[in-house]
Amino acid sequence: MLTRSGLLILFSAVLSGCSITSQEQHQQTLNAISNIETNIQSDYSSLNQSVQTQQEQIATLEQQVADMSDTLKIMRQNQAREAANRAEPQVVYVEKEVPVPQKSDKAVLGEQEWVWIDAAGSNYKARVDTGATTSSLNATDIQEFERDGKTWVRFSLAHTQNGEGESEPLATIEAPVTRWVKIRQASTEDLERRPVVELRVRLGELHEKTQFTLADRSHMEFPVLLGREFFKDIAVVDVSQSYIHPKFVAEKK
Repeated sequence: MLTRSGLLILFSAVLSGCSITSQEQHQQTLNAISNIETNIQSDYSSLNQSVQTQQEQIATLEQQVADMSDTLKIMRQNQAREAANRAEPQVVYVEKEVPVPQKSDKAVLGEQEWVWIDAAGSNYKARVDTGATTSSLNATDIQEFERDGKTWVRFSLAHTQNGEGESEPLATIEAPVTRWVKIRQASTEDLERRPVVELRVRLGELHEKTQFTLADRSHMEFPVLLGREFFKDIAVVDVSQSYIHPKFVAEKK
């Protein structure tokens, strides 16, 4: 067993060790605080240097703006001086003759007209189509035959109404074939061979020969379609008007 004096010696040693440990921790704390102060001082110095640099840059920009303002002011003064010294342009008036437009001698046709077909001896409703090149007739019962060594056709020309609630009389026309054309229908890829005949028609003051392609137009509103070849160089079309010219009335014999 330890004696009383031994216990005292042991207790004194423990207290001495605790005292040494406390002093070391205190010194470490002081060192850490010193390091923090050093870092803060360094950061402050860097920030202060950055602010000073930015202030110098701002001062340089302000000087450049002032210089540009002075330059712009001088340029405006020079422009004003040049404008004041520049002579005013002289205005020269030149007389120019403007040609007076001449009245056109071409006939005016509506989009829809009555046409007289000499071979049929009757008037028929016709559509004047600026988009079509050739003209066409509503021909049914087309029969091909030979006369004087040439190919002729005989066909019927009629229309359901003449515009007055009456049926048009059926007219039979015979005419020589001028040429043949091949037409492709939209509903089939086969080519249909159609005859072309030349007939004389009247429309207003016009009395001209024109070529017609014979086709069954009974399902259409107009039995006669007049293409550009009929009115080329002799008439113009006003699509806003219809039936400008009256029906032709043949003299009674």
